[in-house]
Amino acid sequence: MSDDDDKQLSRLLQRNLAPPARDPMFRIRVLERREREQFVRRVTLLVGTGIAAAGVYAVAATLGETDRTVRGVGLCLALALGAAMYVPALFQAMRGMGGK
Repeated sequence: MSDDDDKQLSRLLQRNLAPPARDPMFRIRVLERREREQFVRRVTLLVGTGIAAAGVYAVAATLGETDRTVRGVGLCLALALGAAMYVPALFQAMRGMGGK
């Protein structure tokens, strides 16, 4: 085989068997879409849990106008909901700082 035949064969193989070229804009769009979805999930969780905590405390404050125990239980439940809302984000941030 001659050198020209090798080059021609090489071009044919590259054209037909080579992997497709990478599209960096496609990758960026996919990553952007995933980030947006994750952001929407986080915001929905934060808003929903915040509304639930406010509702729990409002009900406890209304039912326990004079009873401090009922108000205290309502406050504890609202704080527990707040912790459930922020603790996962705190752990994720700590994991991100750890480099793992």
